[in-house]
Amino acid sequence: MTATAGHDREIVRALEETQTTSSDRVATTATLLTVLPIQWPEHADQGRCDRILLVADPQLIGYRHEAYGWIARWDSDRYLSTGYSYAKWRFRPDSMIFLGDLFDEGLDATDDQWHETYERFVGIYPIEPGENAIFIAGDNDIGGESELISESRRSQFYNYFRNNATNLKERYTISETYLFQGKNLKRITKATVSIANILLTHVPYLSNAYKYSDVGLNMDLILSAHDHTTGIFEYQRSQPKAVLFTKVSDVSPTYIKTIGPNEPLIELQTPTCSYRMGVYSMGYGALSICRLNDEFRSTQVQYSVLWLPSRFPQLFLYFFAIFFSISWIIYQKRCRSRREKEVLSHFSALSRRRLVHCEWSAFTAQCSALRIQ
Repeated sequence: MTATAGHDREIVRALEETQTTSSDRVATTATLLTVLPIQWPEHADQGRCDRILLVADPQLIGYRHEAYGWIARWDSDRYLSTGYSYAKWRFRPDSMIFLGDLFDEGLDATDDQWHETYERFVGIYPIEPGENAIFIAGDNDIGGESELISESRRSQFYNYFRNNATNLKERYTISETYLFQGKNLKRITKATVSIANILLTHVPYLSNAYKYSDVGLNMDLILSAHDHTTGIFEYQRSQPKAVLFTKVSDVSPTYIKTIGPNEPLIELQTPTCSYRMGVYSMGYGALSICRLNDEFRSTQVQYSVLWLPSRFPQLFLYFFAIFFSISWIIYQKRCRSRREKEVLSHFSALSRRRLVHCEWSAFTAQCSALRIQ
């Protein structure tokens, strides 16, 4: 047995132990584990590495604009929860970074709806005591893209979503910017001797589609989301200072690149992890940042996407199975009713023949009696 196969069996066994006993959770997990690609990319630990799981645009379904109500929230929540659990067990991250748009109706929800969505989020993405997690807000959380930024929602967001970067702050200087607000930069961690300067932004920094500022040009690595798709931007610091873009697909190899002030500026855009965002491909970002074994002079990033299965074909199969079952039951009932009618008709005809036979027998008996008389 190979090490990978043994590790896969350990993952499945651990997932089975950690899943709740409720029938809906077990059914969802079994379905997802059946169709998930068991061979997600492995990252090689070259030197000292930090593994970071990137969660982008989960956009938990709200209560005001959802046409399918509780059934849609239930199914979407189960999909997010199961995929996240499997990604954590498979990738074994040291930290998690949530790149914004955590709620779909963060602006429109009432306070009660907001708090209820937050409780669902905590259940879907549990952060255990001591685990490192960083949260940044998106436009669906606090506004800014096509509406004014809500300062009350911003304050509420960062009051509830507290960062814990204990394991990261000693090695990385991490900052956050919100490009819908012009030039701004908020420090999350500041290392004395930084391995890498990392910028977190909800919207892509190196894309021409969004407002530009120079706050990211001195960074080594940028992590972004927002468009629900995935890709890699490389900004050449020397002339002609071009931006190269590479689209990531489910057949793309693990992206490996050395980062630093003398290397191209790298931006990794992570896709949405929700099947409700209107895109066919969903997944979680897997990022490894390694200090190489060259006396720790170089820093290398490895990036891949832990792709999730498409949900709509599964739902189609469910609905088809339900429709087929109901149609089969109706068909069987109609066939049984037709057979019962045929049997009743047969017995009715037989009864009439017997009645006629009896009446004829009685008549002939009466005739015989009259002749004897």
